[in-house]
Amino acid sequence: MQKYAVIGLGNFGMHMAKSLAEYGSEVTGIDIDSAKLSQAGRFLKNPVKGDVTDTGFLESLNLKSMDGVLVSAGTDLGLNILVTLNLKKLGIQKIIVCAYSENHYKIIEQIGVQEIIFPQRDVAAWLGKKLSMKNVLDYIPLAGEYVVMNVKPPKSFIGVSIRDLQIGARFQCQILGIKYLEGNESWNPDKPEWENMRIAPTANEVIPANSVLLFLGKRSDLRKIQDMD
Repeated sequence: MQKYAVIGLGNFGMHMAKSLAEYGSEVTGIDIDSAKLSQAGRFLKNPVKGDVTDTGFLESLNLKSMDGVLVSAGTDLGLNILVTLNLKKLGIQKIIVCAYSENHYKIIEQIGVQEIIFPQRDVAAWLGKKLSMKNVLDYIPLAGEYVVMNVKPPKSFIGVSIRDLQIGARFQCQILGIKYLEGNESWNPDKPEWENMRIAPTANEVIPANSVLLFLGKRSDLRKIQDMD
């Protein structure tokens, strides 16, 4: 089991702590606010109250034994920088910092932190790509130009078998799975990916109308499918 500490249980920190816990990690959530700790206690075994600017307090948490420490201490630039510097002084190897402005990002980068996330910028970039790609419901970027992408089947695909579609020959990509939607159900990215998903469908599988196709391929090749119909 992996172990993580999340310093700062604001909006982002709270969601990150919950997500890590749901995926099986042991999470220590740290904040000075009792109300936030009470909320985190619903899904965390180790909510801890304390002053994160106090190096003695941080040292008492045995953070070196953890797989990583995420710093999400709100929009107070000075507080974020101080906490990050204290973690580096303690010799924490894996520090992940949530930046809230371009200046914050640049300063943390200068400090030498290797993993910096910038939620507003990163989500905007992701959403911009998603909205600009026709018929794409969700996607995961891989190495280079390759992506795993959920796409609504074009009308010309419906009722045709995977063999007859000749996806590999025509588009140089592969169907990894078919998600069957029930009744009037629409695509919900928050539901488990494998729910009603036929993984590695056979060549004889016929594409149904109410479905979502999980593709693996280059973004440029998949765009040809998105632009059909």
